[in-house]
Amino acid sequence: MTVLAHGVGQSTDLPLPLDLVLQAGAATVVISFLGSALLWRRSRLSPATERHPRSTWWRFPARFVALAASIYIAADALFGPRNTSNPAAHALYVWLWVGLIPLSVALGPIWRVLNPLRTLYRWLRLDRAGPSATSIPSPRRVGAGRSFAAPWAATVALLGFAWLELVAPGRADPLVIGIVLVGYAVVQLGLAARFGEDWFGHADAFEVYSDLAGRLSPVRWRPWLSGLAVDHPAGAGRAAFLAVWWGSTIFDSAAGSPAWAGFVQRHGHATGLGTAGLVAVCGLVFLGVRRLAGKLDVTNSLIPIAVGYTLAHYLTLLLTEGPRGVLLLVQQWGLAEGAAWTVVPDARVVSVLQVVLILAGHAIGVLAAHDLALADAPPGRPPLATLADELPVVLFMITCTWAGLFLLFVR
Repeated sequence: MTVLAHGVGQSTDLPLPLDLVLQAGAATVVISFLGSALLWRRSRLSPATERHPRSTWWRFPARFVALAASIYIAADALFGPRNTSNPAAHALYVWLWVGLIPLSVALGPIWRVLNPLRTLYRWLRLDRAGPSATSIPSPRRVGAGRSFAAPWAATVALLGFAWLELVAPGRADPLVIGIVLVGYAVVQLGLAARFGEDWFGHADAFEVYSDLAGRLSPVRWRPWLSGLAVDHPAGAGRAAFLAVWWGSTIFDSAAGSPAWAGFVQRHGHATGLGTAGLVAVCGLVFLGVRRLAGKLDVTNSLIPIAVGYTLAHYLTLLLTEGPRGVLLLVQQWGLAEGAAWTVVPDARVVSVLQVVLILAGHAIGVLAAHDLALADAPPGRPPLATLADELPVVLFMITCTWAGLFLLFVR
């Protein structure tokens, strides 16, 4: 089987020259910084203002559908056809990994509701003293002994998923996907039975992934972007998770370049080189977040950047392979036999959307970093001193903007 292809955007598809786009990217970051410095004089993002929608009737049927769909996909991966007619790869790599971001940005941390592992945990009553099936615990602390380990567990799980998606030789084999899904479920349920249901909110990679993207959602009934002030300062575990999230996407862009393909062809050992490259890129991003950004903890301000770049990078995959996966699923039920999804989005339109998503993510990230810097500033600190602390952040984000645009559009 071949790996799902994605990313039609190339420099020749751009309606503007690439060098002009790179200049616009740097200008967007600088203008966002200057605008926030002039118009954003005090911290405005407060997590204490959050309220949740009261309607809960939809949660049980949504959980049931998500659990039934997950069981079906896992069973189909394990026992279904081992060819391109099996929708397991689309379900994992497109619907879940890519589709969960726009869903969470629109509706909030929706995977906390839909997570089939939470549903199994409750229905199997693995923790009889745990929260009731009607509550949705908000991830804050799992306990003194677990608050440190859980974020790193989520990071390791996300890195493992990224390796499976981008490097593993059998990454598109339905049987491999099924074994991974079942193994992941067993490990997560076992640890949750030991540490409690809140384990999912801290250590399930996809629930943390959805929670971070959901902090940009307006559905939480709070001032926009206030979710970025939750759990600030974020700490090394959160920074590592974001570094793997963002770094794996950057590596995917770099791995699609002719330079990387030629390097692997000359030296061989594609799996080993891919593993080393993935870990190296994630490590460099982590170093940039924790060291190169200066004195400030800018971890949470990277959430909109990661969201924007991931959506831009996987936009074509979502628009083409997402519907194709649905078609494969219904064809297994004897419906739409002989039909094929042949719709391909216009490359120029996709390229413009990709640029907008990347620049919007960085602009929001600059605003969030400025607000977090104001919140961290001690009383009486001169505003110019706070702005000076932000300069390394601005330079770091300009570098990230250039790198993101260059890797996305140069092939």
